[in-house]
Amino acid sequence: MYNRNNTIYREDIQKIVGAIAVASSNKGVFITTSSYSDGARKYAENLNGNTTIILIDGIELAKYIYDFNLGMQSDQILEIKKLDNDFWDKLQDAISK
Repeated sequence: MYNRNNTIYREDIQKIVGAIAVASSNKGVFITTSSYSDGARKYAENLNGNTTIILIDGIELAKYIYDFNLGMQSDQILEIKKLDNDFWDKLQDAISK
């Protein structure tokens, strides 16, 4: 059952590593809407050999969704302008000469 407070532990990562090995692959991505325990993160970071596991937790997933506009539509885009002081200073200098 879904619960954003569920934590992914080292044992969960070990299962994925085993599945990757059975699939004759050496790379995997584990995405969760919750979080990883310190042990799970350390295990994934310190895998020996050619196996690489990328861990994406709920916070990182939300950032990717936001940064890449996944499942989003723009409602309104605002343009904020500010004066270019250098331009106006140069114009004033040119007029003053």
